[in-house]
Amino acid sequence: MPDLDTPYSRAGIPNINHPTIEPNSKSISAILIERQQQLDAVLREISGLKMVMNGIRKIHQQLAGQKEKIIQSMTFHKGLESALWRLPTEVLSQIFHRCLPEDEYLTPASNLAPMLLTRICRPWRNIVVDMPSLWCRLHVEIYIGRVRQEDDEDSADSESEGSESDVEADDRAWQRAAFCYDSWLKRSRGHPLSLVLQRYPSTKLLGSLLQPYMNQISSLSIHIPRQAERLLLLKDIPALRELVILGMGSFGIRNMAQYFSQLPSTMRVLDVIPLTLDIRGVSSLDPIWAHLTHVKITLRHPDAFLHLIHLCPNLSSLTVRGTGFYEQRTLEPFTHTNIQSLCMIDDTSMMMISSLVDALSLPNLRVLEACCTYNSLWPHEQLRDLFARSKCPLERLIFSSRATMKDVPRAEYVALIPSLDVVVNPIVYE
Repeated sequence: MPDLDTPYSRAGIPNINHPTIEPNSKSISAILIERQQQLDAVLREISGLKMVMNGIRKIHQQLAGQKEKIIQSMTFHKGLESALWRLPTEVLSQIFHRCLPEDEYLTPASNLAPMLLTRICRPWRNIVVDMPSLWCRLHVEIYIGRVRQEDDEDSADSESEGSESDVEADDRAWQRAAFCYDSWLKRSRGHPLSLVLQRYPSTKLLGSLLQPYMNQISSLSIHIPRQAERLLLLKDIPALRELVILGMGSFGIRNMAQYFSQLPSTMRVLDVIPLTLDIRGVSSLDPIWAHLTHVKITLRHPDAFLHLIHLCPNLSSLTVRGTGFYEQRTLEPFTHTNIQSLCMIDDTSMMMISSLVDALSLPNLRVLEACCTYNSLWPHEQLRDLFARSKCPLERLIFSSRATMKDVPRAEYVALIPSLDVVVNPIVYE
């Protein structure tokens, strides 16, 4: 540190009125020149020190980065000592399957398997991407908020026009969603697909997305709120085995029948609970019944039930919901030799169940479930007659009703079939 004292600085703060030292301009100028030189030297040293500090900081950052890489390498190689990394691919595949969400259909999400598994490490990613079975179940639900979607029922009858920027934003959103779903479907690599089509902007756009994979679709659940055109998606699905209608609009049965008639002979499962059919409606769908083994349906008349099972000789499982059955009918006796599971849900009274039990013979029946939402007495005598008449290998009898559960004579059924499991489920209303 240079000595900065001068005769002038020792005088303290200058007093203009009573100066203690006579000022000498030449001497002061020399001092200022010297101080400027000293200041320049210090500034050069500061600049040099900043360069050194920047260099040290850079070196510190490099060393910190090297430290992190070394730690990562150590962690990775320590992990290699774990038996997990020595497991065969087949075992890892089983583990990955158990990592999947319990949902029947999967929604693409970065924090859920299988997509989450692709982010753990490169070896796991290679295994997961190469496992088609992880990518065969997909729930398609695309939300594009600015332009009205086809299934927006609140505004389905109104015109909706978005600004150019809104349309562009929706187009970008669709492109991102389509890329995501297409990447997922590509990983299925030709394996059978199970899809749920819940919400999407247009049938045309979705059709273009699914077109390369139509031959793979074996199970399809589709929501059809108002636009019958969505049934166009049922065309050209040659391997379809299962069709579930999640929701149905008010369009006529004729519109639906023309699309259902194009379903392939590979069809085995049909769930159209949201659609209520009478005997004419059942007849209009005639081409699809012959190959079906599992059906869920809502019927308006007991004759429609008998007509249905007459058209379904291969049926092994049937769930039928009855509506509008206000009187018991005497029906023509009918024997179906293949039905093993029958679930009857009566939304009005016990009339449907009573009428059908009187008419049916089911020699291969193993599970019978009867549900009535009204407080009605169970037709115990008719049930006993059905079991005796059918001589069926019944294993499980399930009752659900608002009726008093003590009215169900468990002992009588068990006496008839000792191995029978009788389950009584009361329906409780708040």
